Amino acid sequence: MINLGTAMPVLIVGPSGSGKSTVTLGLALRLQSAGSPVPAFRWGQSPRAIADAQLFYRLGLSPVTTPVMSLEPQLPEAALLEMEGTELPKDWRGAQVRVLGVTRYPALAELEALKKSTNDAFLGAIVNCVPRRRTEEVLSYLRSQQIPLLALLPEDKVLAHPTVGQLAEALGAQLLFAEGQEEMALETVAISSIASDPEQYYVARLAPKAIIVRSDKPDQQLGALNAGICCLIVTGDMPLLSYVLERAEEGQVPVIVTSLGTADVVHRLEKAIAHLPIVGKEKATRAAQLLAAAAPAESVLALLGS
Repeated sequence: MINLGTAMPVLIVGPSGSGKSTVTLGLALRLQSAGSPVPAFRWGQSPRAIADAQLFYRLGLSPVTTPVMSLEPQLPEAALLEMEGTELPKDWRGAQVRVLGVTRYPALAELEALKKSTNDAFLGAIVNCVPRRRTEEVLSYLRSQQIPLLALLPEDKVLAHPTVGQLAEALGAQLLFAEGQEEMALETVAISSIASDPEQYYVARLAPKAIIVRSDKPDQQLGALNAGICCLIVTGDMPLLSYVLERAEEGQVPVIVTSLGTADVVHRLEKAIAHLPIVGKEKATRAAQLLAAAAPAESVLALLGS
């Protein structure tokens, strides 16, 4: 349990795109599962800050739906506060807070600068998206700079890949039959085979979460649906046939319909990977799982002065 006599809010600080929301959500859920729930807050006025605050609230991790813009008296003694980039509040030195640095491999120098600017308030670091082959390199650097490490989080497909809703938006596409599934992560996406595949061997062997099929291939669209695909991405200008739509609706399989060609869809998907903000319970839960594997519960509890 957290000792409220010694607990302080933790400011989660790092460059844009470093994974601060992933860390904030993961820590909040990790503390909750350890029996020491701590509220999570978001600082800032940007659209991203507003969306994050709403997500924290929707997941039951925050008592408020909007970002905070003051350290006192809004924050309780034990709290997580995700900051906007690397900028700290003007009054942070006068407040009783600690600072946790977050960065994304390979931007390790960001942590050294944060440690120097925050001195005794600096708790340590979490490094995101670390390739397994680079683990020793990261550990060696942190040791050389005397930066305490809370966790190294490995590259992860669920966190890196877009959700159904995010991919549809990135493609400027129409989204069908996706109610309640917009936040499903598409961690594996395949391109349909050129040849006919009536037995669905191709889809069954690859077992992708989503598959890209040309609009002039209704047999492959139906085959993918019959093979149990979770999301169908249809490219090109031809309209979908009624029996394909009926089968997708019957199975409640989200269908992303775009006039873009397959190559353009793949290009936009590649640009989206690892560059979109975290959304939804599935990704938040995955973040907590990664933190649970990387950091003992006592280390997480110690962040807040347990």
